[in-house]
Amino acid sequence: MNNITQNQKSIISNKITPQNYKVLIHSKAISKNYKSSMNSKIITNDKITEDLLKKLFNEEILALRIPNYISNYLSEKLTNFYLNHPKLECHPHDLKVNDEIQLVDYGVDRVGVSYNTTFGHLKNSPNYKNYFNKAIPAIREIRQECAPNIAPFDKLRLELDEIWSPGASIANFEGKKMHVGIARIMKRPEKSYMVEKQPHYDGLQQKGVKIRGQFSANIYIAMPNTGGELELWDVPGIPTDQFIEDSSEINWREILPQSVLVKPEVGELVIINTRKPHAVRNFTENYRISLQSFIGVKEDEHLMIWN
Repeated sequence: MNNITQNQKSIISNKITPQNYKVLIHSKAISKNYKSSMNSKIITNDKITEDLLKKLFNEEILALRIPNYISNYLSEKLTNFYLNHPKLECHPHDLKVNDEIQLVDYGVDRVGVSYNTTFGHLKNSPNYKNYFNKAIPAIREIRQECAPNIAPFDKLRLELDEIWSPGASIANFEGKKMHVGIARIMKRPEKSYMVEKQPHYDGLQQKGVKIRGQFSANIYIAMPNTGGELELWDVPGIPTDQFIEDSSEINWREILPQSVLVKPEVGELVIINTRKPHAVRNFTENYRISLQSFIGVKEDEHLMIWN
């Protein structure tokens, strides 16, 4: 699923820190594997294919871009819907520090429920109950808002299940269906420097969930004229069984090589590996809105989709 060999994995412990990740990035074996131009590893196509998904999952390409995945009409309709949604709330990023989960506001708001709100909480806690009670109603709310058009993540789920031979479905980590297609709204440009300053990685904090890779599907429905690019680094993806020792004070940029920028277009789908560092460039006006879900590759290759 990734290009890290057994010898290279021995370089890093079960907890990734900037120090041991730097050793991994600059090891000779890795340098050889990651020599090609990053721009050539960002693939644009008119549709998702199984071959392109395999290349992304095997770290042969850095990102998959599908322009015009949804229409400008639907993008504009959903933008107005989310900006005026009564349940718009802060969407903090989760950091794992000394075996504790910390939630940090990077200037991103959300509509929809996020699984990271359950991290560090017992399964009978209000956080768990709130997430699963709201997951399916949130999916149906967007489906109704988009009708008679197909909702963006209904379309993606159907296509992934049709294209990917082992199949794809909504995840059910706790034996219950999860949310898919959260809206990430950045309408506080004064805080957008936070998501540029600190490249981050995404990962499941629950040890009981076994996946071989974690990716993110993002459908962009509003973009600022200047700034707001997606920033990517072509370095080894951190194995999913490794935890990332992270903090808002750690300077990941200091150890990372040159990055590449992707300026998504309205209506475009972009799929990336969230176990590689990524960031969003800051912007000074307007807003940036994307619909997002994680895609997990199970050991049997079945795809699970969740937020």
